[in-house]
Amino acid sequence: MNTRAFVFAIGSAAFTVTTATFAQVIVRGTESVDGSATHSEVNITTSDRNLVPLIKESKETKVDSTTQHTESVTKARLNDGSYFEWQRSTATKKELSPDKSFSSTDVVEKDRQGQDHMSRHTDETVSKSPSGETAETKMYTRNTSGQLVLDRVLDANTVKGADGTANTTRLEKVPDVNGNLVIKTQREEVVVERGLNEKVVTSKTMAADHLTGKLAVTAEETTSISTQGGKKQIDSEVRTPGRTGWELSGRTTTTETTAPDGSVSRETIENGRSIFSTKTGNELLEPLVPQRKIVEHEVHQSNGTTIMQRDVFHRDVNGDWKPESFSTKQADNGRI
Repeated sequence: MNTRAFVFAIGSAAFTVTTATFAQVIVRGTESVDGSATHSEVNITTSDRNLVPLIKESKETKVDSTTQHTESVTKARLNDGSYFEWQRSTATKKELSPDKSFSSTDVVEKDRQGQDHMSRHTDETVSKSPSGETAETKMYTRNTSGQLVLDRVLDANTVKGADGTANTTRLEKVPDVNGNLVIKTQREEVVVERGLNEKVVTSKTMAADHLTGKLAVTAEETTSISTQGGKKQIDSEVRTPGRTGWELSGRTTTTETTAPDGSVSRETIENGRSIFSTKTGNELLEPLVPQRKIVEHEVHQSNGTTIMQRDVFHRDVNGDWKPESFSTKQADNGRI
């Protein structure tokens, strides 16, 4: 198989086993020329060793003009350095008509004794029309008896307006103790285009109020997305009910820059309420402060290699950004 090499560096962090050490998590792999097959390996590299806790292979096959089959196999590392097939995912997507498609996905997990266990099954139906789109997703999971049972149903309905707006209603329904579907959450979303380079998304999320038995609004969110040349800015604010009415509870800002060669740099800063308060009474609310930063780089090499690096930082009590840490003990046990 002719393949094109690519490398994804997911970031670096300091961790502690016995003494402080520097480590790097990298995913290496190959992809076929047509993109139908991939092979990737998770590598944890330290100054004295290299661990590969997970290996994943995926292959897409076009069965006929309307059907596509995808199979992915993930292998996990045992303590003795050998690997066993931990998870296999198979998905089939079929175009029933130009405006309707059906997808089915099975996820099977294998224990260390070699026994297969179906852990998840998903069915999705999508119908499109000039005025919008509807989608229904049914998710089945394994209960304590090992049987697949309906876990939840997700319904989405999008209606497009003549002015370019799009109104979407998403319902999440779960079975009650009698097996009847009841609404757990409802999300209503409106997308408005403001010229060619900007759009605003407003949404509100409703959940069941156990006291009244009715849906109550639990969050409102406004997201602005603007593009100018090779720069993209995404600003999002979340408001939730508080002691004094609706309060700003979260803010996220993402800045993405694309270079002429296709390389992408992205920085996301998440702001939240500080857990340390010096205010009382009417001034109880503290201002939002940066709490987490995610820095991502995607670089396209001249030899066809793509390098992606993702670093996550948390802000400490002194206001300094500190990288996330992890322990290789989990990697040694075949888990990451």
